[in-house]
Amino acid sequence: MEKIMRDYAAFEQAMDIDKVFMDLDFEDICLAIGADKKALDQLIFSEIGYGGQELVDFYRSKFC
Repeated sequence: MEKIMRDYAAFEQAMDIDKVFMDLDFEDICLAIGADKKALDQLIFSEIGYGGQELVDFYRSKFC
């Protein structure tokens, strides 16, 4: 599996299972999982139409 896809899977787990969005911003999540922030942000945007921080903010507005 390509690194960016592993990073995407790790981000998904961090958001959905670990609920890190309650305490961390996108940049901090990327640091925690060892992801390239820019590459992951671009992939997330291409998949769902939100940037990484926008997605974190959305989760916060819905689940906090």
